[in-house]
Amino acid sequence: MDFISDEKIIHSMSSTNEPIAEVKPGETFVVKTRGPGIPDEVFEKDYSDGQYPQRILSITGPIYIQDAEPGDVLEIAINDIEFDEEGKMWMGQWMGILMDEVQKPYLRKVKVKDGKAFFSEEITFPVRPMIGTLGVAPSEGEIACLYPGVHGGNMDVPSVAPGNKLYLPVQVKGALLATGDVHAGMGDGEVFGTGIEIGSKVTMTVNVIKGKKLRHPMVETPNSYEIIVSNEDLVEATKEATREMISFLQERLKLTFEEAYALTGQVANLKFGQVVNPIYTISIEVSKSLLEGQQ
Repeated sequence: MDFISDEKIIHSMSSTNEPIAEVKPGETFVVKTRGPGIPDEVFEKDYSDGQYPQRILSITGPIYIQDAEPGDVLEIAINDIEFDEEGKMWMGQWMGILMDEVQKPYLRKVKVKDGKAFFSEEITFPVRPMIGTLGVAPSEGEIACLYPGVHGGNMDVPSVAPGNKLYLPVQVKGALLATGDVHAGMGDGEVFGTGIEIGSKVTMTVNVIKGKKLRHPMVETPNSYEIIVSNEDLVEATKEATREMISFLQERLKLTFEEAYALTGQVANLKFGQVVNPIYTISIEVSKSLLEGQQ
């Protein structure tokens, strides 16, 4: 099994990034991702002047996927995540849903061991492994790894996790897959501004699907399908996600728009990925049981 180190990283996703590795469809490999490189002194400063630190994500990649062409769909099976021993969670006046109410920056280092996150000696909780940032190069220009979109990117969706598959629309030759920002824990919405950001080793398998159209990222779990939509306007993201689920049910169940809309209103679950990025991410989920026998 190939091992792709984090020796070379990127801060934006672009077709001009030089691949650090190449894999074949059907191949399983391991990617090392970095933990947050934020020095402790960042949280000891006074930011009353409004000169906040710059936010940057360091992501491993890109990885060239053989046979991936624009118009294809990239299937990424997330097999396993192995954590480093310590993660970090932090916020300040520059991040988090309540950043305007924050008086001073906050940093907490969190030990991760035996499937638990040690918030303190008294408070522990089960880890919630997930990948915060997983995406491909956009068709034009570059997109900072901090932002989500049709290309995937910094979606911070909890279901992008071991045991599940992420589907992304390929936009450039080779897809140029990149990943990082792994979390040992994060509540839906990521209201604090970060999860427990931690270095990791991610085992994944990729495949290329020909002849299938995909407008937005999609997660497949053992029990559900989840469409992911990002937008600067949370209401617009909700509307677009609803439209996508209606189209999905129309196609799979051969329904009219009105029927699919009514069904979406009864069986689909709208979920928050993150609401702390300048571009919000939500998802809408439907059970596979609804579609059984309707392939």
